[in-house]
Amino acid sequence: MRVKNPLKLLIATVLLLPTIALAKKPNIIVILADDMGVDSVAALNDNLGIKTPHLDKLTEQGISFGDAHSGSAVCSPTRYGLLTGRYSWRSRLKAGIVKKWERPLIEKNRLTLASMLKAQGYDTACIGKWHLGWHWPKKGDGFTEKQAEIDFTGVLQGGPMEAGFDYSFGDDVPNWPPFVWIENGKMHGVPDTPLKFAKHYYSNNGIGMKGWKFEEVLPEITRRSVKYIDEHSKGEKPFFLYFPMTSPHTPISPSEKFKGKSGISDYADFLIETDWCIGQVLEAVHRNGIEENTLVIFTTDNGTSPKADFPQLRSRGVELQEHWRGNKADAFEGGHRVPFIASWKGVIKPGTSSKQTISLVDIMATCAEVVGVELPDTAAEDSVSLLAVMKDSSITKPLHSAVICHSSTGQFVVRDGKWKLLFCPGSGGWSEPVDPVAKKKGLPKWQLYDLESDPKESKNLLAEHPEVVKNMTAVLRKFVEDGRSTPGAAQKNHNGEIWWRHLPWPKP
Repeated sequence: MRVKNPLKLLIATVLLLPTIALAKKPNIIVILADDMGVDSVAALNDNLGIKTPHLDKLTEQGISFGDAHSGSAVCSPTRYGLLTGRYSWRSRLKAGIVKKWERPLIEKNRLTLASMLKAQGYDTACIGKWHLGWHWPKKGDGFTEKQAEIDFTGVLQGGPMEAGFDYSFGDDVPNWPPFVWIENGKMHGVPDTPLKFAKHYYSNNGIGMKGWKFEEVLPEITRRSVKYIDEHSKGEKPFFLYFPMTSPHTPISPSEKFKGKSGISDYADFLIETDWCIGQVLEAVHRNGIEENTLVIFTTDNGTSPKADFPQLRSRGVELQEHWRGNKADAFEGGHRVPFIASWKGVIKPGTSSKQTISLVDIMATCAEVVGVELPDTAAEDSVSLLAVMKDSSITKPLHSAVICHSSTGQFVVRDGKWKLLFCPGSGGWSEPVDPVAKKKGLPKWQLYDLESDPKESKNLLAEHPEVVKNMTAVLRKFVEDGRSTPGAAQKNHNGEIWWRHLPWPKP
């Protein structure tokens, strides 16, 4: 729901308060796996070759969206979109990810999923990977983006706490320094030990806590998430738990309990452990008897990384690219098509599915409708509520006029029904052909695919359908210039930008 006038929002909120107080608002749990494409769930891929019983059970208990997209094919932009309901390319980040020691990406005073729910009386927690930047305290005073100037005894700002979370625990990025736990903006010690890791982890080296073990990260954030549910399920206030997992992203580090479990590879073991950890969270919901008052959403931040070693897995009967072309970072479907499963006992019909084209930015508007909040025009500019479809999967009228996706290099993708338009000559990411190679080969500068007849994106129909290309380009331009893709008053992108070099039309 949206309201254009801030005064009307205030009045509507006040009028709504007595009604809200009478009914206990549902708990909300959002589980975000890391680098785990849509084909990584056995219930969604008959040829996966790895068992994922807990995610399969969640699928049986709720609704799965088969055409869900992460907004970006890489990490930070997707997380920004999930927490703000706004495509990340509207921010300062036009390509790539938030870098080491970089300042916060979420703008000060921007309404987030957490701050919205907190204002509605929720206890809010972020337990896991952040990767959206911090204000790193500078020795003496102020903030810095240089490692040598950081005061590691100081308080980090601009992180989860400032984004609306009452409690936060986790790491910044699992394969980057500093390798240290961060709780409520404070580090658990001074990470001043130079650490060097074995190559099989696929991790960067750098400073951290002495004795840091990758194998202990996923179990610890899972344990704390379960503890949070146990402690808050009996309270008077509803809770919102955002559980951004560190797996199966690098470092590929299954714990001792799961090492060798698959009989295939460390990555396969790690995927099994990821499923088990999700199962621990779901079991906590069941054990505490809150299934009928808890909305659980599971999804992932982008497609599977090549670090999984697709050829090696395929040789052992594991297929992670069964249905889609490409992988993490790509404009191809394998880069940004992700699993999206929601469960809410008594509200969402078990074992249902939807073909609606949706995006992770939709989580914010969905939660807003769940708790009865009318979003102002200045927030969640690209978010559409999925609640009606969650309740009735037979709804086929498109929720979005179009959905925008983004590759690691900042290349745009527009989805409109069966049509997909890629504004790049190659993958836009890491898989072949990368854009410079595609350009040298003389491939068309853009690509148009009919995903109904060609889900593997093998036949470029750009030349055959110029009107489709023209219309979809116009849609993207309108979305950019309006500062939003949903109905409402026009908004501004970062610094009022309506053009940057990644856009597929000449500079005005």
